[in-house]
Amino acid sequence: MTNSDTNIDVLANFQPMPKRFMVRDKLGGRWLYSFDDDDAHEYTIFDITELDEILDENGCSWDEVIIVQSTNLFDKDGKEIFEGSIVDYNDNGDMLGFVRQHEGQWYLENKYGNLLFLKGVPHQKMIGHILSNPELMEEKNV
Repeated sequence: MTNSDTNIDVLANFQPMPKRFMVRDKLGGRWLYSFDDDDAHEYTIFDITELDEILDENGCSWDEVIIVQSTNLFDKDGKEIFEGSIVDYNDNGDMLGFVRQHEGQWYLENKYGNLLFLKGVPHQKMIGHILSNPELMEEKNV
């Protein structure tokens, strides 16, 4: 299969976006970060090949952490949306939900368990994460 405008073999040149993760310490209630990352303040986003190393650096075992995957989508402000992110679907407070995967697709789940397909930009806004900001779901009555 080629792209008719450029004659590029699309399948041979396809580069999938690498899977990216954030890691939360269940016991310490904090996002893990890399000690080598000078810019890390609250968390670091990791490639899958870094997970063993980051657990060792932070003194955690696999059963002491929660790993959340990136959706590879970004909100209207350019923030990366992860599994468990709390997203305001229309950026007006009337459609809040947290991100979850269902049958290979990313969705927002509202307080009633209804699923809404997650699209990313241009109108969705991430307002927090269910693991670090569960009160956001409660305050907004989601």
